[in-house]
Amino acid sequence: MIVPRGLIAGLIVLSTFLFAPGAHSQSALVVALGDSNTAGYGVGRENAFPARLQAMLRSNGYDVRVANAGISGDTLRNMLARLDSYVPPGTRLVIVQGGYNDVMIGSSSAAMAASIEGILSRLAARRINTVLCGFFHRGWDAAGRAMARKYGATFVDGSACYDPRYRGWDGLHMTAVGHQVVAARLLPRVEGMLVQTTAAAR
Repeated sequence: MIVPRGLIAGLIVLSTFLFAPGAHSQSALVVALGDSNTAGYGVGRENAFPARLQAMLRSNGYDVRVANAGISGDTLRNMLARLDSYVPPGTRLVIVQGGYNDVMIGSSSAAMAASIEGILSRLAARRINTVLCGFFHRGWDAAGRAMARKYGATFVDGSACYDPRYRGWDGLHMTAVGHQVVAARLLPRVEGMLVQTTAAAR
């Protein structure tokens, strides 16, 4: 059987993502699904908020791994398409952040809402707790809260996942300090949800 090169490359990337050095099989897995803001564009993945959040959780005594599933330029539609590949079985919690690239390419409000609802409904069906980040738009925040409520997810304001006061050289993406601030804002939410899921599993 001949395996296409593209498939081999994809499997290598996925295995690297899931089984990165330092990962522990018994650690609770949190996946940060998003675009360049999650990926750490301009500061590196080691300085992005998922890595900072993992460090904070571990310093507070949690045996947890926060996997960075951010891809620069990604849209909500693409996040939905790759959801099952990047959120493996056993994932305890998913942080969903995105929407800016959809606006930039002119996606309709209906299409964006459908993608968000698809992500939330699929995670709810898998019984995975979810944090949905807002979008810095009053109308979208209202829609986000409604969808989060419908699927039992936790909605956080856009400022929890992005802080425009800490923009880097391009005037858009956050500095390393900004990622640290975002991680600190998400920390109490994630801690609370980890405690709930641990108690429910007992």
